Amino acid sequence: MGGIPVTHRGVSNQVVMCTGYGRNGTSPDLIQYHKEQTVVFLMAVGRLRELCDNLVKLARYPRNTPVAIVEKAGCPDQRILVGNMNTIADLSEQYEIKPPSTIVVGEVVNVLLNKNGCFGDNQIEGLMGGLPSTQSID
Repeated sequence: MGGIPVTHRGVSNQVVMCTGYGRNGTSPDLIQYHKEQTVVFLMAVGRLRELCDNLVKLARYPRNTPVAIVEKAGCPDQRILVGNMNTIADLSEQYEIKPPSTIVVGEVVNVLLNKNGCFGDNQIEGLMGGLPSTQSID
């Protein structure tokens, strides 16, 4: 998922996939926080702030839980934005993140970040913690 593993030994032993919208535009049922769990939200960037607030208030996610948005996953113009529950909504507005985007929540977000703030060797552009960094494809 944009170079982010959804499971990783010692970090996350399960992944839960959720839609960003329930029936008639309602919020999906939230999965309670578990440190060794990754939650992936599909097509939820339009309600990111509400989603993060609900995860913190209703599902007991710590405010410093890492969150990544993978915009246009797998496409040549893919972008990845990394923050946490407190910062990701503002960062997504600042960098004008648009659908289609996938949201990854959990400790796996930070597990493969390299010293340049990029994931792996094939990332075209990464917006890590709000600071742009680029890496070319070999």
